[in-house]
Amino acid sequence: MSLSVHDLHVNLGNKEVLKGIDFSVSSGERVVVVGPNGCGKSTLLRTISGIIKPEAGVVKLDDASLSSLPRRTRARKLGFLGQSDVAPMMTTVREHVGIGRHPHRRLFRQNMIEDEQAISDAIQLCEVDHLIDRPVERLSGGERQRVRIATLLAQAPSMMLLDEPFTGLDIEHQYALLHLLSQMHQQGRLVMVVLHDLSIAMRFFDRVLVIHEGRLVADGPPHSVMTSDLLEKVFRIKATIGHDLDSDQPLVVCHGQISRAQEPMSAGI
Repeated sequence: MSLSVHDLHVNLGNKEVLKGIDFSVSSGERVVVVGPNGCGKSTLLRTISGIIKPEAGVVKLDDASLSSLPRRTRARKLGFLGQSDVAPMMTTVREHVGIGRHPHRRLFRQNMIEDEQAISDAIQLCEVDHLIDRPVERLSGGERQRVRIATLLAQAPSMMLLDEPFTGLDIEHQYALLHLLSQMHQQGRLVMVVLHDLSIAMRFFDRVLVIHEGRLVADGPPHSVMTSDLLEKVFRIKATIGHDLDSDQPLVVCHGQISRAQEPMSAGI
């Protein structure tokens, strides 16, 4: 599967949020989207998923435009985990995870065995099997987030879009999720994640897209994209790229914030 975005422009209200975004990704890639607050990261994922209609440009899944695909077909290809959702009242964990199987069901052909196996596997992978009969709205924030991730896994899309998936997760379950995403990658799925943690972005993803003021300003492997100069211009921090002594994996070492009274931002990077 491939995803391509061509000259994407998105307006929200009177503000132009995305300004001519272009890129393409393929199955098996692990892509992370980073950038300051308000730069358009979440809007990009919501537009790719079809929630937001672009002002101009096109999103394509393989060779078909996103807008031309029936909703059920789109849901089998692409799954989206937003920053928040509203759980139906008194929906149990098992029922909520089962929602992920809707795109695969057909009238009079329910594939019950396959569905139940996908639901059970997702529940176990996200370690919420002890919660299966609990109403989702009565769970803690971290537990609810794991249920939402399990619902996405049960959907089994070819491409997974996750917007700040670490929200509410403790450090154990953050790394469990990173392991899950690695497994999805090894299975040939395309994984795209919005993150704020730059060190995790550099250590666990093959490709970084950097968004700044609605534009894609850098795209490539973490070791070539994430430089001290980019960190200063985009994230307004004085930082160097260091390496973990045990694993030699890259990490961001911050030395301080740049005052907004200092040199103005340039439009380009």
